[in-house]
Amino acid sequence: MSFKELLEDGPKVVNLGMDRFYLDLIDQEVPAVKVNWRPPLVKTSLMEKLKRLRGDDVE
Repeated sequence: MSFKELLEDGPKVVNLGMDRFYLDLIDQEVPAVKVNWRPPLVKTSLMEKLKRLRGDDVE
């Protein structure tokens, strides 16, 4: 899609999980699709990884 086509046709938005942003787009009559996406869960928490990097014992 060219920049000219974007300006003529308007933006097309896919919203990933941010409800307020999606609702603001709809309020402004911007065509938008909402996808309920969340990042995948991991077994090891970020804090556990940081503690291991620092050399702390992780219980």
